[in-house]
Formats: sequence, C-alpha cells, structure tokens
Amino acid sequence: MTDDPERAILDPKNQEQDTTTVTQSQKMGLAFYGALVLVGVLVFLIVFVNVPALRASAEMLLTQNTWTLQSYVDSGGVLVPAITGTPITAGFGIDGKVNGSAGCNQYSANYSMQDLAISVSTPLKTRKYCENPLIMQQEQAYFEDLLKAVEIRVNESNLNLYDKTGKPVLIFVAT
Repeated sequence: MTDDPERAILDPKNQEQDTTTVTQSQKMGLAFYGALVLVGVLVFLIVFVNVPALRASAEMLLTQNTWTLQSYVDSGGVLVPAITGTPITAGFGIDGKVNGSAGCNQYSANYSMQDLAISVSTPLKTRKYCENPLIMQQEQAYFEDLLKAVEIRVNESNLNLYDKTGKPVLIFVAT
C-alpha cells in the first residue's frame, strides 16, 4: 500500500479489493431480498391459505363445549367480570341454536356463522324474577351484548365475542 491517494486508486491490488467488496455486497443484497420474499410467501400462506381451516375449526370448537361467561360489557360500556354464584352459560348447537342460563332465566336464540362472523337473534327467555337486582342487571347486559356480537374468536378453552368496532363484549371459558 502507498500513502499517495492517486497511486492507491491506480494500484490494481486496491481495485481487486474494491471489486471483491462490491461483489460480496451484491451477494448479501440478493440473499436479503431472497429471504424477504420467502418470508412474505410464508406469511401469505399462513394468513390466506389456512383461513378455511380456521373457520371450520372455529365452528367445531364452538359447538363442542358449553361456555361459562367470565366477562361482559356492562351498561356503562366497561368490560367487567361476571358475578360469581349465578353462572351464565351458552351452548351452541350444530342446529344453529344457542341456549343456556342467563343467571336467573333460561334462554334460547338462533345464531348463524359465516367465516368468523356471527349473528345472534333476539333470545326467547323465561320470565323469572330474580330478587338480586345486580343479577337482573347483569342478565340484561348479557342479552344486549349477545345481540351486539358480530365476530368470534374461539379455541379449546376460550370463546370471545366482539362488537362491530372490534372490542370484546363477551368472554367465555369452556366448562
């Protein structure tokens, strides 16, 4: 090597080093972009190709369990824990009916699913009066939340129903 910059530029050894560096850089760039394309393809396959399996699995998991309410959105719009001692349950049948206990009254409603979207009809319910006003308020909020539900997320142990804004309105656990 020489200290003279002009001579360093003209030195063939320096030119070889520069060419080698550029070639290695180009190879690294190609490897990076190749890896990026593979990651993109993988994400595409997971998200779009596996969606039908998720949908079928959701319907199967929904109907295989009886669900007990853990949290609901109260009349003030806040997600709160369900009152213990008077469980609220939901059993979704393959016949398109959901029924269970709302804490004080029994209920039944029709539901339909398409993909991960759900729609529940106005429930038919017994007309028992529960002496505890908190249980009656919870029951009323539960029925309102059931009608607000438009999306479902379900796995072996949890069922979450979401409103049209994407906020959870009902959270269940499998029993």
